[in-house]
Amino acid sequence: MHEIPQTRDLAAFVSVVEDGGFAEAGRRLGVAPSTLSRTVSRLEAQLGVTLLRRTTRSIEMTPEGRDLLEAARGILARTEALADLSLGNRRARGLLRINAPVPFVLHRLAPRLAEFHAAYPEVQLSLDMTDSLVDLIGAHADVAIRFGPLPDSDMLHRRLGRTPWKLVAAPGYLDARGWPATPAELAGLEQVRFAAPDHINTLRFRGLAEPLRLPAAVTAGNGEAVRRLVLGGLGIARFSEFMVAEDLAAGRLVELFPGQLDAEPLEISALYLTRTSGLRRLAVFLDWLGDILSEGE
Repeated sequence: MHEIPQTRDLAAFVSVVEDGGFAEAGRRLGVAPSTLSRTVSRLEAQLGVTLLRRTTRSIEMTPEGRDLLEAARGILARTEALADLSLGNRRARGLLRINAPVPFVLHRLAPRLAEFHAAYPEVQLSLDMTDSLVDLIGAHADVAIRFGPLPDSDMLHRRLGRTPWKLVAAPGYLDARGWPATPAELAGLEQVRFAAPDHINTLRFRGLAEPLRLPAAVTAGNGEAVRRLVLGGLGIARFSEFMVAEDLAAGRLVELFPGQLDAEPLEISALYLTRTSGLRRLAVFLDWLGDILSEGE
């Protein structure tokens, strides 16, 4: 029977994986990389498996390493929770890694995170911005914020809110190309398209039998890039309201045919793994995020 690894050894292994190597983890933890290397070697000897494949420039987890990472994170989370209970203290604290789309971070999270930090000063947030659904373990994330229908998976999820769609253009663009009086007249304009998902580029209106797909002026693979291109006068596009609310208020963009788009509001959800569900810092973050998103509903 293998000896049970010590918690500090598991914590060191998790740090090496999440920081991307022994040198990086050593700098953050203030220990020599050789010490961390010996710790991982000790874990491998205890468990009788290879956890990491080492090269001169990187590390790569083996399947056994991925299994241990998931288990170790769960053990460390439970250890932290037990420590809080033993102190009679349920303060939220520690590192919370968040993966979210670029526009959501820029337009919703970043302007309000100072409020969260003031309320929970012992929680350290790490933000990684990715528009596609990620493997939370591979991305070193505790929670992912995603829009729209959720894929079937073993991840837990929580609905945080929703955001309506806005069809917008720069006033200067409409001055040059003409202001449409009806949705059908949009056919005379061009569209700044999203590379994915393509369905965002199809415009459906109440009272209009057929959907519209306008000629593409340019296509971009990032929502923030599409916004910048529309601001630059290249065409029209539809966005989640949070992306363009400030632009509309400032007059940099105008909304076309308010209330006539036939599109369900976009659901905003948080996805996380079973191991993170008991983390106090995750719970308070999701509660806070749900509160600020509900302000606009």
